[in-house]
Amino acid sequence: MQEWRVYMRKRVFKCVAAAMAAVMAVTSVPLSAQAAVKISVSKCVVSKGDSIDLDMKGAKEQKGKYSTSKKSVASVTKKGVVKAKKTGNAKIVWKKGRKKYTCSVKVVKAPVLSSSKIELTESQKKKVTVKTYGNKKLSVKWASSDKNIAKVSGGAVTAVSEGTAVITAKIKGYKKTWRREMEVVVKKDGSAATPEPENTPGVTVQPDITAAPKVTPEVSLSPSPAATGTPAPSLQPGFNPVYPGGTTPSSPIEDTHKGYTLKWEEQFDGTSLNRDDWNVELHAPGWVNNELQEYVDSEDNIYVKDGNLVLKPIKTVGSDGTVSYTSGRVNTQNKHNFKYGLFEARVKVPAGQGFLPAFWMMPANENLYGQWPRCGEIDIMEVLGHETNTSYGTIHYGNPHSESQGKYTLGSGNFSDEYHVFSVEWEPGKIKWYVDGKVIHTENDWYSATVGQGEITYPAPFDQPFYIILNLAVGGDWPGNPDSTTDIEKAAYMIDYVKVYQKGSYDENVKKPVKEVILRDPDKDGNYVNNGKFSVSESLTDEKDWKFLTTLGGEAQASIQDGQIAISTTEEGTADYSVQLVQPDLPMKRGATYKLRFDAYADAARTMKVDISAPDRGYKRYMNDTTVDLTTSSQTFEYTFKMTDKDDANGRLEYNLGNAGSKAAVHISNVSLVKIAESTEEELNQKTVLTDGNYVYNGYFQEGEDRKVYWDIDNKIDAKVTVTNIDNIRRLKIEVPEGAAARAVSQDRYVRISQSGLALAAGGQYAMSFKAEGPDSKTISVTAAGKAFSAALTGEEKEYSYKFTTDNPLTDKSIVFQFDQPGTYYLDEVRIVEDSLIKNGDFSAGMAGYEPYVDSSADATYVVDSLTEDNAMDFTINNTGDQAWKIQLKQNGIELEKGQWYKLSFDAKSDIARKLMFAIQRDGSADDDWTPYSGEKKVDLGAAYQKYELVFRMTGETDLKSVLSISMGAVDGVQITQKHRICIDNIVLEKTEAPVEPEVPAGENLLKNGDFSNGETDWTKAVTSPGEATITFAQNKVVINITNVGDQDWSVQLKQEGIKLEKGCTYRMKFKAKSTKARTIKCGLMNASYAWYGGADLPLREDTEEAIEFEFTVDKDTDSNIGLSISMGIIENVATPASEITLSDFELVKLA
Repeated sequence: MQEWRVYMRKRVFKCVAAAMAAVMAVTSVPLSAQAAVKISVSKCVVSKGDSIDLDMKGAKEQKGKYSTSKKSVASVTKKGVVKAKKTGNAKIVWKKGRKKYTCSVKVVKAPVLSSSKIELTESQKKKVTVKTYGNKKLSVKWASSDKNIAKVSGGAVTAVSEGTAVITAKIKGYKKTWRREMEVVVKKDGSAATPEPENTPGVTVQPDITAAPKVTPEVSLSPSPAATGTPAPSLQPGFNPVYPGGTTPSSPIEDTHKGYTLKWEEQFDGTSLNRDDWNVELHAPGWVNNELQEYVDSEDNIYVKDGNLVLKPIKTVGSDGTVSYTSGRVNTQNKHNFKYGLFEARVKVPAGQGFLPAFWMMPANENLYGQWPRCGEIDIMEVLGHETNTSYGTIHYGNPHSESQGKYTLGSGNFSDEYHVFSVEWEPGKIKWYVDGKVIHTENDWYSATVGQGEITYPAPFDQPFYIILNLAVGGDWPGNPDSTTDIEKAAYMIDYVKVYQKGSYDENVKKPVKEVILRDPDKDGNYVNNGKFSVSESLTDEKDWKFLTTLGGEAQASIQDGQIAISTTEEGTADYSVQLVQPDLPMKRGATYKLRFDAYADAARTMKVDISAPDRGYKRYMNDTTVDLTTSSQTFEYTFKMTDKDDANGRLEYNLGNAGSKAAVHISNVSLVKIAESTEEELNQKTVLTDGNYVYNGYFQEGEDRKVYWDIDNKIDAKVTVTNIDNIRRLKIEVPEGAAARAVSQDRYVRISQSGLALAAGGQYAMSFKAEGPDSKTISVTAAGKAFSAALTGEEKEYSYKFTTDNPLTDKSIVFQFDQPGTYYLDEVRIVEDSLIKNGDFSAGMAGYEPYVDSSADATYVVDSLTEDNAMDFTINNTGDQAWKIQLKQNGIELEKGQWYKLSFDAKSDIARKLMFAIQRDGSADDDWTPYSGEKKVDLGAAYQKYELVFRMTGETDLKSVLSISMGAVDGVQITQKHRICIDNIVLEKTEAPVEPEVPAGENLLKNGDFSNGETDWTKAVTSPGEATITFAQNKVVINITNVGDQDWSVQLKQEGIKLEKGCTYRMKFKAKSTKARTIKCGLMNASYAWYGGADLPLREDTEEAIEFEFTVDKDTDSNIGLSISMGIIENVATPASEITLSDFELVKLA
């Protein structure tokens, strides 16, 4: 029921956690029983990321079927290609009839080198080995980047002369080859070489090649004495710190405290967590980042012991073999919020694959500047459990997401064996990270903005109160999941203390660093692409001109010859950029129009993608991802686009060939990027409609250095005009001096606040609103598009709203506020929007008012098509992802009134038959409550436009910030990887009258097709990942074969909607149910907002057909859009095995 939810949350994307599948062991037929038929490999060890191809000897492989006991560990294709996905054990079974043949697969970690860096003196030798984790099928080839500095043979490194070299090991598995590198520093004979750090088990080493590199400063330091000794010093009177080795109070940690006063500290010297200072967070598995743990409030996971706060992960194995984890997460939100300061903690982290402890901060009000990452995030310390000698300090900000990260690696030791002190110094316009009192990273360049809207005045978002968070995550996108090497029992995140220091005052009048952007000239032909004709057979691994990259399982080679580059792929990888050809440093000028042109063909028909991105701006696109259809004949491709962002000297042309469903070689030649037009200054300054639908720029007075950018001030009355900034509340403040009224009458004196050039259309209907405050009985004169209004003030802040229709023709496109009477006035939240419930429903203003969303696991591009369509929203989808919400078109700020009936309608089409889902729902970005006010409706799309409608009554409280969501991901759990196109147009939301419905007589079955005589007609199948099931209709029954019960009861469902239930009436529900395993299912009747109208939990006995019957009386308002759900996913607190369930003979009747 939750697949309608909108993506919002920290770091990546919001989705259901990947729960472990319950599996049944399969007994294989002994090979001796079928001497003529056998599987090519009966037992193997495969490294994570590698693949092995199984064959059936003596049988036609396609006549049987491959399956895996654990998809999360090893997957298998219908041709027997086994992919090692994560560490663990799985059985691959080939079955034909009753005969089964099994291959036992053990997946181990990917191979790494025993050292990541060594230091030697001249002539010294050292043996370096490959950690294979038990995989004896690996072979290694060694190479040195400079044999004059260091030689290598069979892993034996010999130091030759002073300098630095890189030793490379190419480690070949069954199909995959890993490239591992180790730095060798050679010093002159006689100088001391420091011991090299050894990789911890499971350490993540340098990837093969990074397809989207980012600069990560790294500092290698030795721990300071305070790191492993007693707690770091406090500057409070009477405290005399003592350090191991006799260090003095001039330690690096104390140096960071100079000029600061201790404001708050937590020494954890009690017997339990002090709830006056700390909140305990509760979150389900998968809440963010695909993490496995559930955050719980339990003394088993969160406790105080020996002066430490302990966050303890706990692993539980259920009776059905499923594995779950719990852990702890605490914060100080609204108990101890801080704006600026020095934040410090002394901690010891757990070691082990899959752990991610963190000491970090988030805004107390995440909605001040908008949701993550616009709100900002400060990560003081994050340490990966498999790499405990390295700590990361990061800020996240912007929209699209940007980050700045520092990386610290200990010279010796690790953060899991000793306590270390981590801190961040946060001041207006500068943030510095420390480990053991030594600076590891500094940043002063960031921003907060929303795409299509203005940038908030610097130093936003880091100019608001933040709170402290301590948590221990288990599993997820970054650390990966625990494996057989992870020792959960011994793992714990230990926090000795947390301290906050602040200065007496802070000067927030800081300016954002100005970076000069120098755009280079093109060549004599106007081409900005270097070596576009591939006339030079250049290196493809350096930082000059063309660069060829592979990552995430991609394996390919590229070569330049005969005026073209040929790219041959052996492994596609898991992302489009797994195989990638790029050229950075392309100058992009704001307002310029460019044409990209190239020739290309492939050895077999296939696709690739091309785009121009911004590596320094979160890889946003200047030219959108565009799918290129290649044939075996060379074709010329041309794409024209306009650069709408600020000047950028580092645009990046990208050809992405990974994960395209083909390994056919691609040939590219004659690449050119030319500028074909530039915008005039007038065009550059021309206003459009902002993405939130507002025609007024900076209507909230929080943009520009003085927060008044875009506003003109005509001050003829000596008024003082400023913008307040008290507790992050910004309002325009106008102080009109006494005597102004008399002068105004005699000398036409006033102060006018105005903005011109608004993108208003002639004959358009608009709604204007603003907040104002001023002396009681005074007025503000307002003019919008030449229409005059007067706002009578009351002495308190009040919202004013007016509607108007513009003239045709329209000559005045301004808004003017005039103040001419003495007093102090405030103005805020100035808006002019279309006078409609849905803004820009015909897309005549492009994407203004809309927020398209494509999750990173899905693959789609979007544009407002005015060439082949009459301004329609056009989505080209290559992969829907595995959830409906992973591709969406949204509009925020929709006003719904309690008790009002509405009709939502739009036109849509698709060039393949598929479903689409839509709803108007609550904005749950602050509390994760995405209640669908309208209910969710799923419709079938066809090749021609059809109009789709949804009539609903707003039963919740009035909500002026509802969200329209049109979901085009995996509706009903059906993932589509076939390329297709969806067009949406003419979205309308209007108030309507309650529909007239006929009386439903008692005794009549309210369910349609309750006997399944028409198959699945009127019924909806819903399987939501990680749930897995097939649902078939035959012989007046529905059979649900469940192989994974998922992590919610609604992970597997059968539903019917549009049922009318009347308040005060009693109903009887009947149907038959049978399960191959004893278990419980849920039957529920709910309205669009999931209010419960009736239902029951129903236990089923093994292999016994149950005649289900129960009655219920409705105590809620009559509703004609009730949904019946039979939920067959995991039932909370009840053992829920995978099974096959058969349902039939549904009947719901109103009793007399």
